[in-house]
Amino acid sequence: MAKDTQEKSSLTKDRLLWSALIPQFILLLLSMLWINFSPKDNVVNYFNIDLWVIVEGLLAGTGLAIAGYGFYIFCKKTKKLYATVELFENILAPSFSILNSFDIIVLSLFASFCEEIFFRGLVLPKFSIFIASIAFGLLHLPSWKYWIYTVWATLSGFVLGWLFIVSNSLWLPIIAHATNNIIGMFMLKKLKPN
Repeated sequence: MAKDTQEKSSLTKDRLLWSALIPQFILLLLSMLWINFSPKDNVVNYFNIDLWVIVEGLLAGTGLAIAGYGFYIFCKKTKKLYATVELFENILAPSFSILNSFDIIVLSLFASFCEEIFFRGLVLPKFSIFIASIAFGLLHLPSWKYWIYTVWATLSGFVLGWLFIVSNSLWLPIIAHATNNIIGMFMLKKLKPN
């Protein structure tokens, strides 16, 4: 009986990981095609890194994660936004609870890398921080019921875009995004529904 439960959990875990990774593979493929057909948009020019970029990325990502927790508390206290609490407590928290630490770190790093290459490295310079941030927010729209989460993701996209603009480095938003995701997923893993 325990073996059946373990196999079901593994199946669910595999399904969760693939459903999270497939959109990232698509973004990476779109990025590669974009760069192939428009070589002047090559993001390689934005891979500048030094110790301060790493430190600032870790601090900015931690700040985003703390603000994200504040957003969750705000939604919890605001009746009209309670659907987002349901998203966190009843969908995301149980989903992430089956992931181990390695899964969370790999998923966070890969998603951050792919999303930042596409949205900050390609969309933002070609269009604007507004278009890149709105597109980023829409990528995070699970359904219209949770529209306020998309507003939060859009605002986060503005912060990540601003980090890219001020640093002229993709590493700063990548590190900030990954740090935010790692902290956020570990927090969700510990979250208990009311």
